[in-house]
Amino acid sequence: MKVKKLLPKLNSWQWFNLISLMLIAGLLWGVVVGNHGLSSLLSRWGSLDLWWMVLAVSCMAGFWVFEALALHWLVSCLYRGVPFHSNMRTAMIGQLYSALTPFSTGGQPVQLIYMHRDGLDTGGGASVLIIKSVIYQVGILLMALLPLITSYQLFRNQVPAFGWMAALGFGVNLLVALGMVLLAVYPRATHKLYFIAVKVLYFFRIVRDVDATMAKAQTQFNIYRESTLRYEKKWGALCGISVLTIVQLLMLYMVPYAIYRAFGYQEPGAAMHMVSAAALVAIVSASVPLPGGSGGAEGSFLLFFALFFPQPDLLVAMLIWRLITYYFSIVAGGLVMMVSRKRQRAVVRLPL
Repeated sequence: MKVKKLLPKLNSWQWFNLISLMLIAGLLWGVVVGNHGLSSLLSRWGSLDLWWMVLAVSCMAGFWVFEALALHWLVSCLYRGVPFHSNMRTAMIGQLYSALTPFSTGGQPVQLIYMHRDGLDTGGGASVLIIKSVIYQVGILLMALLPLITSYQLFRNQVPAFGWMAALGFGVNLLVALGMVLLAVYPRATHKLYFIAVKVLYFFRIVRDVDATMAKAQTQFNIYRESTLRYEKKWGALCGISVLTIVQLLMLYMVPYAIYRAFGYQEPGAAMHMVSAAALVAIVSASVPLPGGSGGAEGSFLLFFALFFPQPDLLVAMLIWRLITYYFSIVAGGLVMMVSRKRQRAVVRLPL
């Protein structure tokens, strides 16, 4: 009698990500325990303000909802018949795979698969995701300018190597944004990249016929080009989605402040400075080529937020922040993926 396998088979890349996350989580746990973070957490847990902790978690949930709203708005510009809950599922699965892959590169390809299952053309779905990535990346860069306006002297005087860290993070994210804009504005660049990828797959004998594969993809490239051109006429929608993205990022950057207030601290002007610090942590961690920016996220948090949290509360705050903003996304995205069902919907592509 055969026993049915309950666990999915993992490929080598998935095993690498899983082992990396376990090692990082173990290292993080070791740092916290080794610096009396666990005992501090247990001793402080009863004194944390419950409502501010709820607000911290709610800010993270709001980040996901605004991500789905922006995605839904972009999809609605091209298609009719995709319900919001499907785009919410796609957004959450994107959060999961972005958290599990270096530079968050795994989110969009998996999202494209689920969008295709919802009835979207591959070309149209790719256009949606690239435009969404451009807006999100530009939003991160704009928010990264906030520390230069509100808290430059504070960080310059108190944080070692602040200038180098800010320049590195801003530079890497700017290059990513420019790459996304290139793909959105010049569809031929996307075509060339796809052709190179097919040639590489052909070299490894994964693709057998380059011409046949490219011929099948040409129809989707035409849809991608038409879809991208449509957004050039949707400036009102793009501006609205940009506003949603800024609010989305603000909710994410407010999580450390909510944790700060949960510890009972309150200083004038702390909210603006902490939002600025969170924006800096975001661009620095995005420059680290590990899943979730691991290592860079924790290190930059300890560096910037040492200005606000005394020891040993700093380690506890970092642990809570990481649990809410990173591991919570993995758990929530994993649960959404587990309960999602494959369903082909009656989706209509809107005419030009």
